[in-house]
Amino acid sequence: MNDAQNWQKDTPNKLTIPRNLIWGGAIAAIVIAFVVFLLIFMRSSETPTAFLAKWKGALESSDLKQYDALWVKSERLRPDRGYPNTAKLLRDNIRLEVNLEGGSQPYKIPRYANRYGIEGIPVTVHLPDGAQQQIRNLEIEKKGLIQQRWKITQDEISGDHYIATVPAETTIQQPNRANSSNSPVAPFVLAWKSALERQDSTAYTDLWDKSARKKRTSSFRRALGLMSQAHIIDLQDTTYSPGLTQRNLYTVDGIRVTLQNNGDIIETHNRTLKIEKKGFFRRKWKLINDQVSEISGAIVLEQTQQPSGVNTVSGDESGGTFDGNAPLDTQLKTRQILGKWQAAWEGKDLNTYMSIYSDEALITRVTVRGGIETPVYLNKKQLRASMKRLNSMYSDIQVQISNLQVNGDRAVADVTFLQKFTGTPASGTRPAYSDYGTKRLNLMIDPTDGHWRIYAETWSRYEDVPEYPKM
Repeated sequence: MNDAQNWQKDTPNKLTIPRNLIWGGAIAAIVIAFVVFLLIFMRSSETPTAFLAKWKGALESSDLKQYDALWVKSERLRPDRGYPNTAKLLRDNIRLEVNLEGGSQPYKIPRYANRYGIEGIPVTVHLPDGAQQQIRNLEIEKKGLIQQRWKITQDEISGDHYIATVPAETTIQQPNRANSSNSPVAPFVLAWKSALERQDSTAYTDLWDKSARKKRTSSFRRALGLMSQAHIIDLQDTTYSPGLTQRNLYTVDGIRVTLQNNGDIIETHNRTLKIEKKGFFRRKWKLINDQVSEISGAIVLEQTQQPSGVNTVSGDESGGTFDGNAPLDTQLKTRQILGKWQAAWEGKDLNTYMSIYSDEALITRVTVRGGIETPVYLNKKQLRASMKRLNSMYSDIQVQISNLQVNGDRAVADVTFLQKFTGTPASGTRPAYSDYGTKRLNLMIDPTDGHWRIYAETWSRYEDVPEYPKM
């Protein structure tokens, strides 16, 4: 009996869990729950637009500490990210004015999960000898393991306005701005010009620095997308500006580029190149940015002579003045796209007509009868089928556009106008058909190729509406 009792005492209880393991598991569960709470409830809900307002406030208040806090510290220490230029302005108490409405909408930068870019922000710098304008390009990214917040990874001054690093009383000698032959990057610019005029995408790509091509994906893709058009490049007014803080960095500005398609002028714009010497053993000049700036030549085409073949809106009341709050370059580009759309419709060029629409385009057609609206929704495939039927029904199509208004920014346009459609049937026995209504188009820059496209269209057709005489 004693042996059996001793055996039971010596045998361990397999169901007994050590107390330290119980406490350890409980503590681990609490820690995990706390981390999950932080990740869910402490994640910043700040929008890029709200962050831009903080950036604007820091610049306009000349608060260097506030501006420093907006940066990713590691990026702030890099001289090529643009921090030193602005920091010097703030230290010198130079007054800055920021126009956020003049910049583009924040857009997602490919290859980065939480990085956004904002381009073309006008900043007025009030120096002692007068005000000067800069154009800023920002890159921001959400940073932080637990509480993620937007931070600046780049605050770049576009073009040749590197005034921030130069005291007001300093006289700048600019020998390279007057004569391109004196600039060491002049041969590189000629190689760039040749690649574009030959429409040689491979040669153009080889001019880029690989890392810069990834950082400036939007600029690279937009320039590459324009390769489908013939380029005429004018270097007559081009300026070559060396970097004031970086010896091997040049900004080439004022390049005028005219795009043509089958001899017809599509647009004329300015290009700004940034060229830097790259490489460890064998250093070569490489392109680190190629920015398409505001359209300039098209302004002359619109306001003075109108060469034959230029696609512009031809409605009775649509020419001349520009209505809406969109920037002038967006107004001009929108009129060109709308002219191409109108010409393709009247010419029954279905492929060109459909190429202006995004693959995700949503088309809404509303019939208004007696104040009651009846909508019909189409996708791009259904729109193509509808336009194909329309083209077969009429031997002649006329589309008149009037009361054009364009609102938006440099990347998005909201276009409204009055439209009158007249179709002459292929058979002479039927009378011509005509309808009248309002059309609204939402256009955006396609990030895949940099071209403007229609993402939404709403057509409201009014029945039994008399045509009152124009005043």
